[in-house]
Amino acid sequence: MDKFTSRHFAFLIMGAAIVSMKTYPTIFTRNGMRDSWVAVLIATVLFLAYFMFFLYTSKKFNCKNIYDLYCEATGKKIGTFFIVLFAAALYFSLIESAAVEANSMHTNMLLETPTWMFLIFFILPAVYTVSRDKVAIVTVTMIGIVLICLAGINLAILTTKYKRVELLFPLFENGLTSGFFIAILESLGLYATGGIIFPYLTDIKDDKRLIKHSLIALLIVTQMEVIATTGVMMSFDIEYLNTMSYPKLLQTQLVQYLRFLESGELYVMLQILGGWYLKYIISFYAFIRVLTYLNIRSKLTIHLITLSVLIVSYFMAENLFVLFRYLNIYAYISLFNFAIIPTIMATIFYIKRSAKTKQSQDASVS
Repeated sequence: MDKFTSRHFAFLIMGAAIVSMKTYPTIFTRNGMRDSWVAVLIATVLFLAYFMFFLYTSKKFNCKNIYDLYCEATGKKIGTFFIVLFAAALYFSLIESAAVEANSMHTNMLLETPTWMFLIFFILPAVYTVSRDKVAIVTVTMIGIVLICLAGINLAILTTKYKRVELLFPLFENGLTSGFFIAILESLGLYATGGIIFPYLTDIKDDKRLIKHSLIALLIVTQMEVIATTGVMMSFDIEYLNTMSYPKLLQTQLVQYLRFLESGELYVMLQILGGWYLKYIISFYAFIRVLTYLNIRSKLTIHLITLSVLIVSYFMAENLFVLFRYLNIYAYISLFNFAIIPTIMATIFYIKRSAKTKQSQDASVS
């Protein structure tokens, strides 16, 4: 894209951060129980704070290359090590996207259709999109986000009459439990997948309104997640909710008007299929970009990555219990690589650059 701006970047943030928490919130509700929505609110504040701090630091010191930022903060060897971890987290995101999409559709929608068929019709089109470079990725993301938001608004309206606010209470019935704090970490980990888009910062040509546009995108993401989490908790009692793998898919089956109009599944299918596809292609391009920082370049890179993701995702998607054990681990992988490490690196980088700037100012005055 000739002029990749902060407006395009905002759509990528939404494409990367929305779908995980909406699809499998029971990862953290099984720990947080009825207090989970409060945990999500706390995670929301933390997510906004660290994400905006990272963007502010990158913009303030004009260092939008995450590899350069890491290396300047901790040295080339340590910085490269953490970039390798970041790349590994991106690869795990590819597996998450492909496996969850295939398994969710197989489990809740088309039981007779094997998971490998879902994977083929999901991964192969993504190869074409990624091979068309950033222009195609941004274009598909912008169209997809608009459609997903429209579907989400319609779905919220359709399911309103099935929600009961009293199911959110009582709060802290057993006090502050360890499960509540675990729920905060896990929900923050799912939020943190928005960090997938950090490698795209180098492509922004006009970053004058980077902070403003990114904040708008983050607020859209967070309000969607809070509404989605409270929505499923108000639709099902928490004990029943925690037995579900993909509660959003079951929530939409409640929708019925005039005793025959049942279209809720269509909206959520658009959200899930479209959302995971967007996250997959965004993660894929970011992964390739990070590999170039590590001097890993080949014409076969896209195809080799696709083949490995297809194989691993198939074994994940085939077994629901294996997949959810993986997703539990992935939440912490995401928390560590997309939230904690970038925040630490940005903090060290900020302190170092601020000290250098102050020294240069003092030297010029003297």
